[in-house]
Amino acid sequence: MIQKAHSLESKKLIYLRNFTVILLVSLVVSCTTNIKNHGYIPSKSELETLVIGKDDKQSIRKKIGLPATGGLEGSYYYIRSTFNAPGFKSAQLIDRTVVVLSFDPRDKLKNIETFNVDNGIIVRLDYRITESGLDDKNLLQQILGSISGPSASSLGM
Repeated sequence: MIQKAHSLESKKLIYLRNFTVILLVSLVVSCTTNIKNHGYIPSKSELETLVIGKDDKQSIRKKIGLPATGGLEGSYYYIRSTFNAPGFKSAQLIDRTVVVLSFDPRDKLKNIETFNVDNGIIVRLDYRITESGLDDKNLLQQILGSISGPSASSLGM
């Protein structure tokens, strides 16, 4: 009888120890952060290999990979989102970076822009654009246009 009581007490202690260990482990796990990255953006060195006006969609796919999505005008969008998922809470957005590659009508690279979303506000981080300065005018129209002096559009107004 004494042995049964002793065995019952030891089982209760074992259960209490196991419960305490599980409780402490779950508290520690719930306090840790879990950073998750979703998506892909090319690195700065990969973007520097792109030549505006020379690279086309096919060469870009070979150099830096397929985009996450394409735009209506044929632009490429590379998107990376970073989330913090602390323990049992829902994931919160920490950072979102978007790289936009724009193309001209001949599908040549026209512009490279990098955006970041900070507190719901879109912030332009970097952009590379090369304007040719030549519109769809023939040579005679360009010469006559330059003779007449600067216009508001040529001054950027």
